[in-house]
Amino acid sequence: MLKAREDGWLSAERLDGLPETLFFHARDKLAASLCRGAFKLHGALADHAAAQGWGVEVLPYSHAGSSLALANPRHLHIFFEDRPIYAPNALHSVPTYLRGFWYVDEIGTRNNSTNRLRRFDPRVAAEGFADRFHARIAAQFIDSNRSKFEQLPQGDLGITRGSLVFFAQDFLNPRWHKHYMTVPDMIHAAIKSKGARALYIKPHPNQSLPELAELAAFHDPDRGVFLTHASIHDLLAACDCALTLTSAVGFEAFLHRKPVVLGGQTDFGQNAITLTDPAKMSAAIEAATSREWPYAKFLTWFLKQHCFEDHPRALPEVLALIRAKGVALGDATGQGFY
Repeated sequence: MLKAREDGWLSAERLDGLPETLFFHARDKLAASLCRGAFKLHGALADHAAAQGWGVEVLPYSHAGSSLALANPRHLHIFFEDRPIYAPNALHSVPTYLRGFWYVDEIGTRNNSTNRLRRFDPRVAAEGFADRFHARIAAQFIDSNRSKFEQLPQGDLGITRGSLVFFAQDFLNPRWHKHYMTVPDMIHAAIKSKGARALYIKPHPNQSLPELAELAAFHDPDRGVFLTHASIHDLLAACDCALTLTSAVGFEAFLHRKPVVLGGQTDFGQNAITLTDPAKMSAAIEAATSREWPYAKFLTWFLKQHCFEDHPRALPEVLALIRAKGVALGDATGQGFY
């Protein structure tokens, strides 16, 4: 079983003296889950590395520690962190927007992943396979009311059909993300653009009290604007369009086959409208709702072709990625070439 090292364990001298080692750099919560075997894919990778004679270490993530690690060209480092950085011996791995799938990426995760740079072509996914995959994943999350954060029980809460829903997140720009407007800016734009439709505003579970108070000030039933804590799956099922800056719920909307307007940079913007000017919100909503989006094919392309299932059967694909970086961590196929 893996055990996390204490802060300060890593040093340039130690890196020089260790045999080839696979390092996982993770903050406390992810490190604890990794050490208890909760991540099946990473556990399989650790077991494979150990079987190849490599050391395996779990380190507390820090900016300074990652910089120190990458100053040494030896070893392989996997960072459970959104900070983007390229190095010949580094990969980035965090959970995707749907639990059960992971990024393993050379540049970064989420909006900084290589997925953002890829052109999506619906023709690369077979329609029948994509529809079956979408149905399986949608049932897995919608039927059990699953999301990244716990939701209120699903039920008829009087949510108006054909509405708009804005899903809030932190008001401060995330460190490694790009937002084109603020949360209040996007809400004001949505109110101006909603017409006769109801607009529901759902706070993020981690919203601060001052942010909650500012969101609550928008609640105005007489104007058809409602603050709600209803399950995202109830809201997505009822809405005509989902609005958010860069929240994962924009990706979850694809499970419900609902169009999305984003207000920031994501790596799933190929299947949504990304708004850079809040004054153009009405046109963005019209563009999103008037198009037939290939939801099933996009989910299949994103999750099955460019992310990795949290299961040992995905290990050969990860090893192929590692081998293509020029890191000799064994050849799972035994063929000796790629």
